[in-house]
Amino acid sequence: MSKNHPSSGPELHSASRSYAPVGVVFALTVGVLSALSLPSLLSYRAPPVKVINGDLVRNFEEHFDKEFPLRTASINFWTALQLVLFHEGKTGVLLGTDGWLYTNEEFHVLPRWEQIFDQNLELIRWTQATLADAKVPLVVVVVPEKAHVYPEYINGHRQASAHATVMARLRAAIGEQTTLITLDDTFAAAKVQQPLFFHTDTHWTPAGAKLAAQAVTRAMAAKGLATKTGDADAFETTEQPEATLVGDLLSFLPLEPMFPSLMPKADIYVPVVTKAIEKEASAESLLSDESIPEVAVVGTSYTANDRWNFQGFLSEFLNEPLADYSKEGIGPFPPMAQFLTSQDYAGHKPRVVIWEIPERSLLGKAALKGIDLPEALTTKLASIHPR
Repeated sequence: MSKNHPSSGPELHSASRSYAPVGVVFALTVGVLSALSLPSLLSYRAPPVKVINGDLVRNFEEHFDKEFPLRTASINFWTALQLVLFHEGKTGVLLGTDGWLYTNEEFHVLPRWEQIFDQNLELIRWTQATLADAKVPLVVVVVPEKAHVYPEYINGHRQASAHATVMARLRAAIGEQTTLITLDDTFAAAKVQQPLFFHTDTHWTPAGAKLAAQAVTRAMAAKGLATKTGDADAFETTEQPEATLVGDLLSFLPLEPMFPSLMPKADIYVPVVTKAIEKEASAESLLSDESIPEVAVVGTSYTANDRWNFQGFLSEFLNEPLADYSKEGIGPFPPMAQFLTSQDYAGHKPRVVIWEIPERSLLGKAALKGIDLPEALTTKLASIHPR
């Protein structure tokens, strides 16, 4: 209710009338579902137990979930109601226009985000210093936020102001010693030709991954780090049959099987696969260290997931194999910390390290538990963001 218009009878009554049908539907649905759940409740037989504890509760929950036939239907119904009335999905997704979905990580920030961001910058500085001590160049490629590449479909959702400052602050902190590759301008110029992000997924398409790999190769070549691009081609990329992608953001819209017509259209795309061109190996190469890749790539699911073929494109354009240390589902910082503290790194320093970092991850907490970090680093991180 507007502050300029205090409560009034007509306005209040109008609001009451508009919400009345929703309240009736809510009451009726709760009543029906409660009645239908009674057979499941009455059929429960508790296992023999000596002590009543949480195990008994979990056993009942498992029985109820298994025996209640309308559990999925009720989830579908409430999701559909939320979608139709408020144009919202479950927490985690924001609905755009024309079937575009966005992760809410690109719009919101965590409490104390500035300390979190500073902590992540400290991890980047530690990575820079560690690699610099070993005279290993670092190339950082930042995956732009989907909302920055396709702001025209965000449907009025507003990003927290922090998202507009991330790249400038990263650029200032990272300095000149590291090759920093940002893709905003490249993607903005190419997005009219083909989709660079999936409509229903957080990730880039193979076309977006290809553009990123080309940008990385150009930047590395400019600094003399792409040493094998002039050799005979060692890799080739081929298109595969058209496929359907079930986007990761669709998990926040549980509408099937009851309301499939409310679901956004599925993403149809052409997968690609990059493979090494088989050649006869000489006796000298078999006895040398040439089989160990000289380029290490570290990153997230944008790199680790083969469906986007980012690694494949990098291998093709750099014309050499990669040592893959990317991981899915844990962000960009744990994989790098694991790599730099691993025996792989200690035993064989790469010629160059490529680090893929999603822009939105710079504002997220790094899950570093269980990684044996240097004491000086853990002390510094704790001083920036006390636990």
